[in-house]
Amino acid sequence: MSKVLFDLTQQQINIGYKEQNEGILEKETEFLFNMIYKTFLVAFSDKVAAIKMDMQTLSLTPSYLFSEEHKGNLIKWLSRFSQMKFPASDLDFGKLKIDFEHWYMQLGGEKIEFVFVEHYLLTPSEAAAALNISTVTLQKYIKQGLDCIDTEKHRKIPKYAIELLKDPIYGIRMQILAQEKKKGKQSKEERAKEIALELMELRLKYKGKTFKEAFADYNGDEMDDPTDYHRWLDLEEELAEIMKLSGGANDAK
Repeated sequence: MSKVLFDLTQQQINIGYKEQNEGILEKETEFLFNMIYKTFLVAFSDKVAAIKMDMQTLSLTPSYLFSEEHKGNLIKWLSRFSQMKFPASDLDFGKLKIDFEHWYMQLGGEKIEFVFVEHYLLTPSEAAAALNISTVTLQKYIKQGLDCIDTEKHRKIPKYAIELLKDPIYGIRMQILAQEKKKGKQSKEERAKEIALELMELRLKYKGKTFKEAFADYNGDEMDDPTDYHRWLDLEEELAEIMKLSGGANDAK
């Protein structure tokens, strides 16, 4: 993005909020969204073959357009886009993908799917070797939210997911996004049953009935692999929210 285009876009965003002009904000939102979308298809053509999404589900309501959250997103994406450098590493690509998908869902999007070129995908054994773990452990990570692609024969893992899993922040973001996508496809009852099974596995593994019991002597920031620590905490909080909405009681805590 040239400095002229950056300055013009920033100016329009500021005018939109100053004048509370819905049309300007909607136009600049679509402009930035489409610029990032096209970047994936052009600048990352060695990785991405296509992106499937339903643009009809996007909800650019006035209340959201004028929100501080959306204003922050627009400024963030404008700055980020202007600072992009190519070629980008798998880690930088993965971060961009995760954040783009998250923004799409914030805008009301319900389903987004990246289609990758074949050579950018690893078999489970290749991914496990890259992470220096067993295929059994890899399957656990996939269940927790490691991005993977279901092909006709078996699952494959895009290379960026390996790098994201090594990142303490984006590894968690990838898992959270995966769970958000999954929740959108499930009823509250289905999700509650799934959480109960995952919690039971964690209880058996750590020999503790609750998160507090299992990790009484641990701090997530001090653990070599805090995946289970954060996963258990997120599951208990999510189950409590489901039970609250359903009017039931939660005995997880």
